[in-house]
Amino acid sequence: MRLWTKFKLALLAGLTVTMMWHWQMVEADAYVREKAGGIPWAIVPGDAPATPSGAEKAPMVEPVPSGHWESAGRHKITHYCPLECCNGKGNAWKTASGAPMVIGKTVAASSREFPFGTRLLINGNIYVVEDRGVGRGCIDILVDSDRVANQLGKYYTTVHVWRED
Repeated sequence: MRLWTKFKLALLAGLTVTMMWHWQMVEADAYVREKAGGIPWAIVPGDAPATPSGAEKAPMVEPVPSGHWESAGRHKITHYCPLECCNGKGNAWKTASGAPMVIGKTVAASSREFPFGTRLLINGNIYVVEDRGVGRGCIDILVDSDRVANQLGKYYTTVHVWRED
């Protein structure tokens, strides 16, 4: 068989595979739309990837009653990990409130400033006070590892607290 004929056959085979793959994707998209009630951008539940390092997935913060965000002033922001190196011996994956540690949701703050369950808005992200161990004027955000905590370091920013009406 000549080289040009082999090339044409390989090209045709490649197009066939590409067309079959495209058709499967179209069928899969139609299936997702059907399951989601015809919404083209919906995601079928249960398809989310597993969270890293055994951490719980941060749930969406449930709707809250009417209220408003109020400035709590500038605070020092630090970061800590859920392991004993940051959380104290025998306290890996434990919070002072008894709530499970959730990366992307849990923060530690002073009991004088914020009671457990207080919602804080820090740099556009909503966190919930579920841990202690820091002084007044400081908020400690839970991250995946000690390495990440050290990379993020500390900084000062304005913190807002949710106040119900």
